[in-house]
Amino acid sequence: MKREVSYGIYYGGFSILWMLVMYVTELNRSSSASYLNYVNLLVLAFFINQFVKEIKLVSEGFISFSKIFKGGLLIGTIGGIVSSIFFYVQVKFIDTGYIDFVLNQALVEMQKKGYSEEMIDQSMKMAAKWTTAEFFLLMGVVGSLFISSFVSVIMAFIMKKPNPNEIA
Repeated sequence: MKREVSYGIYYGGFSILWMLVMYVTELNRSSSASYLNYVNLLVLAFFINQFVKEIKLVSEGFISFSKIFKGGLLIGTIGGIVSSIFFYVQVKFIDTGYIDFVLNQALVEMQKKGYSEEMIDQSMKMAAKWTTAEFFLLMGVVGSLFISSFVSVIMAFIMKKPNPNEIA
């Protein structure tokens, strides 16, 4: 469990650095921001890979699907919690205009799609209720569970090497 926690903290630290770079360069407000966030998936896969290599070194080169999945899930969840807490602090105290930016982007998209003013007003009222720093924190944690599960399953299928001498 110590390895998983360490790699989870490393992953969370990388995510924080990535968010800071995105904030400082204002890429978090660009049209390519959603694509740049896929870098985190690659980094999560990297840390799961490092975890698997470390386990294989101490277990004669063998590792089960479930060990990889559980480890990857824990790594991603810890990293997600760390980065979600930072993002909450960032949105709440540092980049306080980010929520207004997100809401404005939603407004622009609805106008482009030709929504009526009444529909836009109703949608914006609903969006304002859900677009808060607290909601982002909650969704960051929940999202990290789903994303970690997805990446962990893929990594487990690719990297598993069960011990043939082990009784199931």
